[in-house]
Amino acid sequence: MREILMTRAETKDEIIKGLMTTINNLNEEISFLREQVAYLTQKRYGKSSEQTPLSGQTSLFDEENFAGDEDEDLPC
Repeated sequence: MREILMTRAETKDEIIKGLMTTINNLNEEISFLREQVAYLTQKRYGKSSEQTPLSGQTSLFDEENFAGDEDEDLPC
């Protein structure tokens, strides 16, 4: 009977060790996935996703199309 108790105790210890290993692995995976979500969220919605002109001021009109027209309207 003592041998049966030791076997059960060893089995419980093995099960507990296996479960602890599984828990640790899952915690590491969760941590990694959280880091990925944070990185991808920053990449998607961060400052670099909103492009602004180099001058710092946005234009309502396409300046390339109006550049030639402005000179024609000026008095000589």
